[in-house]
Amino acid sequence: MREPGRAVQIRGTGSATPAQEVPTARLLALALPGRDPVQLQPKIGIDSRGWLGPGESVTGLAAAAARGALASAGVSPGALRRVVVATSTGGDHHIPTVANGVIGELGLDDSCDGFDVHNACTGFLSALDIGARSVATGLGPVLVVAVEAFSPALLPSAHRAYLVLGDAAAAVVLDEGEGTGLRPCFLANSAALRGRMVQPHLHTMAAPTYTFDTAGEVLLASALEHISRACGRVLDEAGLGWDDVDWFLPHQPNGHMLDALVAAMGVPPGRLVPVVQRVGSVGAAAVPVSLDVLYRSGRLRPGDCVLMATVGSGTAYGAVLYQVPG
Repeated sequence: MREPGRAVQIRGTGSATPAQEVPTARLLALALPGRDPVQLQPKIGIDSRGWLGPGESVTGLAAAAARGALASAGVSPGALRRVVVATSTGGDHHIPTVANGVIGELGLDDSCDGFDVHNACTGFLSALDIGARSVATGLGPVLVVAVEAFSPALLPSAHRAYLVLGDAAAAVVLDEGEGTGLRPCFLANSAALRGRMVQPHLHTMAAPTYTFDTAGEVLLASALEHISRACGRVLDEAGLGWDDVDWFLPHQPNGHMLDALVAAMGVPPGRLVPVVQRVGSVGAAAVPVSLDVLYRSGRLRPGDCVLMATVGSGTAYGAVLYQVPG
């Protein structure tokens, strides 16, 4: 069990994107021929994204992010006690899990357990909560990975998904430490928009793809409502206000929606870490990718409060507060 005065801390972070970088202009020409990309691209707010190419795999992408997090943490892979992988797109196979592949890539056979978590774009926060509870009860260090590979199921005819979704992975290493660390976490599911953003099971589909049948304005309003609610719950529990938040890392579905979301919430641009412009909409990996960019930027200071929040299909949503140890 956890000793009094100990906290669950993020010891290191890592992220990875495929080698193949796909510019939005190229996709616009395929999905919406005859339309002016100069006018359309600002409405999307994404310049490029990575898509898995020949010789690349979901397992390899997840393992690359994991190795980066372990190196950042200064933790040997053999020290890990658990691997939790968040993914809504699945791995290279339906069975076994991505976590099983990551354990194999890291040489952890018979030394720890691992499993996948699927909660749409909220999956990383769900996996982070599971990992933190594992550490808090004495099972640590824990590796939490989020990996999404949307590209294999994208078609130009379903242009709303085709023009925004990308592939990426990000990871954190959690362990016990003295002082501050993970603070309140709030996760919930709502009936709002349930059944409106769905990918049927692949074996039921003639051609696998993602379809969005809800207007962008409706999605934005729902995201604003649920992210605001989750952030409010977490800050109230911590006894803090928005002025105490040094960094806000929300879900980033596209550049336009990210800008509209934070403007509506009144969050100063200097507290954000935008990544969607270069990685695309990467589901559960969006928040941890921005977290890794923040960690590696050198801008974090001891005592900084980092508020992570997301919303996904279901509707699943949540927020978690992290205070950087001093």
